[in-house]
Parts: sequence; structure tokens; C-alpha cells
Amino acid sequence: IRIEDTDKKRNIEGGEQSQLNYLKWLGMDWDESVDIGGEYGPYRQSERNDIYKKYYEELLEKGLAYKCFCTEEELEKEREEQIARGEMPRYSGKHRNLTQEEQEQFLAEGRQPSIRFRVPEGKIIVFNDIVKGEISFESDGIGDFVIVKKDGTPTYNFAVAIDDYLMKMTHVLRGEDHISNTPKQIMIFQAFGWDVPVF
Repeated sequence: IRIEDTDKKRNIEGGEQSQLNYLKWLGMDWDESVDIGGEYGPYRQSERNDIYKKYYEELLEKGLAYKCFCTEEELEKEREEQIARGEMPRYSGKHRNLTQEEQEQFLAEGRQPSIRFRVPEGKIIVFNDIVKGEISFESDGIGDFVIVKKDGTPTYNFAVAIDDYLMKMTHVLRGEDHISNTPKQIMIFQAFGWDVPVF
């Protein structure tokens, strides 16, 4: 059992133990987790930041990710303008190709960057969902997504892809609400040249 706790706002005191208790109540057993250890720990994503850092730095070096210095206000204004035009809101790529000088200027202003994954343009991401069958997404409708927040915390979609690979997951079962996350995770797998698990 892996504790996916990168979204600090959603973490509640006692929540982790409560989930483990209810899984035991259901008669479930596991061979690795925070409560018993194992080969693939640590099992809380909040304790794996050094692991994730190696991978996002590799993406930065390869040009597959980049630093974005947009403020929340700038991003909100961009979203509102897109909605007003009847467009699906997504990041425009405004800081996709900043020069070193521009980045240094933003740092001098005290701006902290997030790190965004550079979504390939004009690509169709297709996967065969074991429940719903073939599902496809156009990369142009996704937009470059954040993989590391301004405070240095990896996002869910980045952390789970890294962990699924490192923990040798072969099958990923998820709720309907996570289907839209799948193409982002697949693109991360593909960026590293890893085999994609069955979804």
C-alpha cells in the first residue's frame, strides 16, 4: 500500500491509519506498506522527494520539462480569457521557451518557479482501458501540466508515474474520475522510455 499524500490540503490527521484499519476490516492483507516496510519503500510519497528530484531534473536537462514563473493571478487571468472566448482552459505555454536571462530576471523579482511537463504537440495518446476499452486524448487539448509545485512538492500525476515504475506496477486500477489523468501519466512513462502499465 502506497500513501499518495502529495496534496497537503487533502491530508487529514488520522486519515492514513483510518484507511489501513478499514482495509484490514475488509479482510485485505498486504506485503508492503508504511506499517510493515518492504523492498520498495518509503511508502509515503511525501517521504520520496529525493527520489522524484532525480527524475524531474532529468526531464529538465532533456528539455522535456521547464520552469514556469507565472503567478496565480496571471494563470487565472489566462483561464478567464480562454473561457470568455469559449475555449477549454489550459496553460498556454507562455513560459515554455524562456531564455536563461528571462529566468534569472524572474528569480531576481523573487518569483519561485513551478516545473511543467512539455506536452508533445499534435499527438494522440491512446490506451486500452481494461474496463472501458480504447480511450484516446489529443495532446493539444491537455496543455503543459505542472509536475512540481512552487514549494518543491511533486504533483500527483508525476509522483504516481515515477512510483508505478519504480515499484514495478503492472496494473493500475482507478476510479472513473482518474481516467483524465491517465494520458499525463502515460506521457511521463514515455518520456523516460518506460513500459506503460495496464490501466
